[in-house]
Amino acid sequence: MIPSTIYSKNPDFVQRDVAGECILVPIRRTLTEANSIYVLNETGAALWNRIDGASPIQKIVSGFAEEYDTTEEQLGRDFEALLADLLSIQAVKEVPTAHDPSR
Repeated sequence: MIPSTIYSKNPDFVQRDVAGECILVPIRRTLTEANSIYVLNETGAALWNRIDGASPIQKIVSGFAEEYDTTEEQLGRDFEALLADLLSIQAVKEVPTAHDPSR
């Protein structure tokens, strides 16, 4: 995980909060994928809500760690795992930067 990497949410996913759970639902996908939903735990939902397409990973992790009184190291591992999952279902993507236009 590169701390300066910025991610944005895929607009083909919508978030719904149902019975206290954060659910990601793909839209505009193949029929098979459209029948899938993804449930985030409390930490995952809080991190998902901080992905804004402008803030680098390090800023998200630092702010979250301060707010929830946890270590940046542990939160960094949790966020890295969440990002891997979100990338695998294409719910997020890296935002191109001036330093790396290939992203």
